Amino acid sequence: MPLVVRPDLLAGLICAVAMVVVGFPLGLLWAAVAPHLDITGALHGNESAFAVQSDIDARFAMICAIAGLVGGLLAFWRARDAGFPVPLGLAAGGIGGALIAGWIGHLRRSPDLLHSLPPNASPVLVDLVDLRVRAHGLYLVMPVVALGVFVIGLWATSRPGRRSRADGSRPPDPFAGPDGAEPGPAGNAKGPDGPKSQADATGLQTRPASGSRPDGPRAPD
Repeated sequence: MPLVVRPDLLAGLICAVAMVVVGFPLGLLWAAVAPHLDITGALHGNESAFAVQSDIDARFAMICAIAGLVGGLLAFWRARDAGFPVPLGLAAGGIGGALIAGWIGHLRRSPDLLHSLPPNASPVLVDLVDLRVRAHGLYLVMPVVALGVFVIGLWATSRPGRRSRADGSRPPDPFAGPDGAEPGPAGNAKGPDGPKSQADATGLQTRPASGSRPDGPRAPD
C-alpha cells in the first residue's frame, strides 16, 4: 500500500527541512564575516580586544534575521494556504537552523583561535577567545522573524479591502438601498429596472396641488 502524505503536512515538512539545511551555509557565512579577536592585545590584558564579542553576536543576529525574512516570504509565497503545519515547520526548522549555524561557525573559527593561544593561557582567556554565540536568545531570531513575516503576509491579504474577489464583482456599496439600488442624479434611486423617483424610493406619493384635478381641466357648464 503506497504511503500517502497530506499536502499540508508535506508543506510543513519542507519548510522545516529547508530552514534546517540553510543553517550550514549560514554558519560558514557567519564565520567569514565575524570580527577577528586581537589575540596579542588579549594576552596583554587589553580590554578593548574583547569588545568584538558584541559585534560577533550582532553579525550572527543579522544573518539569522535575513534568513528568517527570506524563509517567511518564500513560505508565504508557496504555502500560504497549507494551514498550521507551515508555521510549525518555520518555528522548528528555524530553531534547528540557527543552532546548526552557530555550531558550524564555532567549528570553522574556534580551532584556529585556540591553537594561537599559549599553553599556559588562563581558562578565562580561552573562554573569551572561543568563537560562539554568547547570547542564547539570538537562536530565536530566525524562527521569530520567519513567523512574523508569514503572519503579517496572511493578515495583509485577508483584509476585506485588499482581498480581490474570485468572481470579479465589486464590494457592496454602503450607500445603496436595501434592494441593491444605487443613488442616481437629483436624489433619485436607480434600481434594477431603471431609475426611480424620490417618491417611489421613499414609498410616499406626491399630493396634487389645490385647484387642479389629475384628469385635466373642468368643462364649462
